[in-house]
Amino acid sequence: MGSVSDGSIQGSRYAQRPEGGPASGLGQAGKEQAKQLGSAAKERVYHQVESRRGDLAKGIRGFVSTLESLSDRDEAKVARPLLGGAAGLLRRTSERLENETTDELLADAQSRVRERPGLFIAGCVAAGFALGRLIKA
Repeated sequence: MGSVSDGSIQGSRYAQRPEGGPASGLGQAGKEQAKQLGSAAKERVYHQVESRRGDLAKGIRGFVSTLESLSDRDEAKVARPLLGGAAGLLRRTSERLENETTDELLADAQSRVRERPGLFIAGCVAAGFALGRLIKA
């Protein structure tokens, strides 16, 4: 009589499959296909990001100039520090998009999310809320 630890129980259909059988070959082929699909998808995303980084940086620079012109108005005295801080942050982001590779940007983002996951989640919630308000308007 077999034991539970070796996977064979007398009179049961739950015996372990032999290594190297047809099912294990199919599983291995499936794993290889999944790896290939994953790397192809990753390459495609990288290509898309690389092709659009310049446009994004240009758009951010335009937004920075708009924020700076708003902060120069007399009506914006109270909000001037906030507008100036936002413009500075966006300017640095634009410069990083132009000067760093996609791999460097991704590695930096991953390390920052690992350091402060709560801040990342709060930022996503705030961005979703703001986007929802913009779409409703």
